[in-house]
Amino acid sequence: MWFDTHAHLFLLEGPHTVEQNPPVTFSEVIQAAIDQGVTRILCVGIDVETSRRSIKLARQFPDRVWAAVGIHPNSASSASLADWDEIVELARDHSVVAIGETGLDWYRDYTPPPVQVEWFEKHWALAKELGKPLVVHCRDAEKDITEILSCWSREGVLRAVMHACAAPWEVVSRWLDWEGIVISFAGSVTYKNTKFAPIRETAQHVPSDRILVETDCPYLVPEPYRGRVKASVPLHVKDTGYFLAKLRGVSPEELAAQTTDNAIRTFGISPPKKGY
Repeated sequence: MWFDTHAHLFLLEGPHTVEQNPPVTFSEVIQAAIDQGVTRILCVGIDVETSRRSIKLARQFPDRVWAAVGIHPNSASSASLADWDEIVELARDHSVVAIGETGLDWYRDYTPPPVQVEWFEKHWALAKELGKPLVVHCRDAEKDITEILSCWSREGVLRAVMHACAAPWEVVSRWLDWEGIVISFAGSVTYKNTKFAPIRETAQHVPSDRILVETDCPYLVPEPYRGRVKASVPLHVKDTGYFLAKLRGVSPEELAAQTTDNAIRTFGISPPKKGY
């Protein structure tokens, strides 16, 4: 059974909707995933509103959906101190198993770099206080992320998910020197373009007990659906998982079991119930 460790379900329905034809409901999305063996989903907030919605979904679908709450680096420029106070409160909900999505994004210029760093540090302090892992967004910011993680590592064990990993192996191998960091791969690892080759190389080398799989839905639609559907959904994690299994020379069943066990350990949730 697969665990989609990073999904923005709230972007599939409601005011944030990615256009679907036909429209879908959360129940339909989750049931379709379950039918394909994707039995667990982490719904990741990007601001206060979507963090609230992530918790609501986790409560609506217990033992299927869990929540992460935070302010995405591209949302930080419009966030207030009151927003942060609410994130701190939301983070204590029993359904919340991670803090984020946080991190650095040097690709887009929605938020000035010093502000991104400030918010990243806020999330780290909260995660450390609550004993929950960070969900880290890193886009064109590998050098700075590595320097920051190195500083934090002096304060104790780092617990973080490097989400939708796109970094070359020489960078990721450094991240893996720090106990508690795991590497998550999304649909981009399946892309045939030459520029995505470093992701595939990295995915071959990550130790089996440090790898996760995700969709980042509705983004990063995996092959063979890329260009054919408008949005990825949690059931697509199976396609990425099958690709990773072939790349790593293991069976899909083995990779599904390993990545699910890794997610359960990383997020500190209960093991699957019989029949899940």
